[in-house]
Amino acid sequence: MNLMLDLKPPVRPRSRVARAALTLALFALTATAFAAVALRAGAVEPFAGFVAALAGLGLAAFAALVGVIGAVIVWRTGARGGVRALFAIAIAAALLAGPAYVAGRAFQKPRLPDVSTDLADPPAFTRARLDRKPGDAAPPGAIAHAQAEAQKAAYPEIAPLRLAVSPEEAAGLVIGLIEQRGWRLLGPTSYPRGGPPRTSFEATARTPVLGLSDDVAIRIRPDGENGSRVDMRSAARIGAADFGAAAERVRSFLADLAAAAAP
Repeated sequence: MNLMLDLKPPVRPRSRVARAALTLALFALTATAFAAVALRAGAVEPFAGFVAALAGLGLAAFAALVGVIGAVIVWRTGARGGVRALFAIAIAAALLAGPAYVAGRAFQKPRLPDVSTDLADPPAFTRARLDRKPGDAAPPGAIAHAQAEAQKAAYPEIAPLRLAVSPEEAAGLVIGLIEQRGWRLLGPTSYPRGGPPRTSFEATARTPVLGLSDDVAIRIRPDGENGSRVDMRSAARIGAADFGAAAERVRSFLADLAAAAAP
């Protein structure tokens, strides 16, 4: 009987490193998800929520590193915990995949959190100043020469849109597109006592994942006898770079506006 007991293989110890990696990965997933949900729900200040989300992603990167170390330890020592190490790596990789893709795009784009079709006289942010929350940057004013040159080099297609409709008609189309996109208009859309639509609009657009607010300003001026010129500006409230989101927002909106105004 004792001989049979001696023939049993020894119990392999569990890897504490692999267990720690899985714990870290799960905590990073929970923290990042909580920060993202709180940001979209407006339950926390934007800057604080953004920092919390970044902290969760940093913890996920650390969990991936610990998971790799745990997997190596399991491979070399034969300890148990290989599945936990692999799960930790998989969770961290899934959590970091999207931000890594966005960060990769950032290296291909200049640091332009403020994009305008008119660089010499950009549409002004006036109502946006009253809509600020703690942690938001002040609305940008004039566009610096260096920033203007960087935008021209990166986005030469960003230019004023000229339409063969009156400014009043263009204003109506602009309001419709803003509402269609779910942007929040700041201030009234028409003059008092049932007057015509205003020709200057400000709104806030939210980023897809974290729901951070970006400012949008649209200005419509007469162009010739029956035409109109539309200028648009988009600026991020948080961060020194928006990974090309502002330029894409301006490009997409003006393309839809041109299509809506076409005969």
